Amino acid sequence: MFFRRRAVQVTTYDPATNRWNGVDDAHAVDRDELTLTTFNVWFDTYFADQRYRAIARLLARDMPDVMVFQEITDGALSIFLSQPWIREHYQSAAVVGGRIGNYGMLMLSRLPTARVTYTRLPTRLSRGFLKAEFTVNGKPLVVCSVHLESGKRNVRLRGRQLRRLFRALRSADDAVVLGDFNMRDTENARITPPYRDVWPALRPDDDGFTEDTAINHMRYDSKPKHRQVRFDRVLLKGHHWAAAHINLLGTDAISRTHPRVFPSDHFGVICGLVSQPSSRG
Repeated sequence: MFFRRRAVQVTTYDPATNRWNGVDDAHAVDRDELTLTTFNVWFDTYFADQRYRAIARLLARDMPDVMVFQEITDGALSIFLSQPWIREHYQSAAVVGGRIGNYGMLMLSRLPTARVTYTRLPTRLSRGFLKAEFTVNGKPLVVCSVHLESGKRNVRLRGRQLRRLFRALRSADDAVVLGDFNMRDTENARITPPYRDVWPALRPDDDGFTEDTAINHMRYDSKPKHRQVRFDRVLLKGHHWAAAHINLLGTDAISRTHPRVFPSDHFGVICGLVSQPSSRG
């Protein structure tokens, strides 16, 4: 029961009917560069609508090619899918509610999406991963949004989840795995070739904390305990794409009137990839 995989419908917005309708087919595209983001949006109701709209404004500046989100609720999904720029440019695939509760996932893509599946992991907290398949520069590319188990006591379970995920991607020559890994630095040894952890590869002298109470006062206010961890990551597999840059998102309060309210208790991560010469043809 843990490893059950199911297809997830890919939809696109139809302004004539004001509905998100299923996509019948997908086609290959050519790209020299790709930008991807991950954001755990925090399912708490605290300033939820304002926070989700702030995340949408942040992402609208760059309009990444693929965006993945964790802890998506029905309310969060409604806000993201109501954004005019998302409706005009993106396809959507989401798993929300039901058995996964507040641990819903959403993927928004400007790339034509061939297939999306959701796989439940061995979990105590309704965790799983959302996997999408694309064809870029004539080559298959898999993008996988993941949300692993949280908590220090679940180190071994996270290890099982990560092994299960890597097995599911064994046949993929090129893959990007991004999301909330809930892994501390003591667990970094679990990430081995052919996977590369992009942040330390590009910014070895920068901690890249995505939960940081020294900056994110809302995170401290919700749980008054100091924490600095790099839970949210981007992993890259394959040789047809190289990581060019990676940065944090949402490191400022949502407004001057709410200086202790941040877009989420996590910071988001934005990563740019560049096509390698061998990726064509």
